[in-house]
Amino acid sequence: MENLYAALELDTNMMLITSGIGDFSVSKEESWKYASDSIFQLTKVAEMEGLILALEPLTKYESNLVIDSKGLKKMLEEIQSTSLKGMIDTVSMHLAGETPDEYYSFLPELSHFHLMDGDGQSDAHLALDDGVVNWREYLTSLQSHRYKGSCSLEIMGPNYYQNPRDAIKKSLEQVRELGI
Repeated sequence: MENLYAALELDTNMMLITSGIGDFSVSKEESWKYASDSIFQLTKVAEMEGLILALEPLTKYESNLVIDSKGLKKMLEEIQSTSLKGMIDTVSMHLAGETPDEYYSFLPELSHFHLMDGDGQSDAHLALDDGVVNWREYLTSLQSHRYKGSCSLEIMGPNYYQNPRDAIKKSLEQVRELGI
């Protein structure tokens, strides 16, 4: 809850959240219930404060709960809050074998888009064109759906620690080459 209040103090209109990781000592259903209840509690405050919560599916290496569009859809339908919106993470989507079209099939509105490349075998978040993800196709799909929201580069990993600026600069140049 403290992060929600920090977001409000920073005068932002959106905060990214995840389902977290389920407790492996209990059933997946019970872990899902804990996550759902926590997110529901956040949405009640977010609704009162006018804050959008962007729910990000994690990769199957990061979580055992919301890891694809089906899990995202289930959580959104279960909570039924105007403050809770779905978002896309390109690595999670790629690892789940999905495309933006699958998200748009049930999302009336996409709240955010994490753009990065990946190796297709792990949760690596790589600079654009450093991996195997067809991120250009994903951006084309967003354009065809007339996406007007924000898109952020989410580049992480030891390959970028020494010089993160070059990875970001290279990725921005790749996006600009598409005329976006």
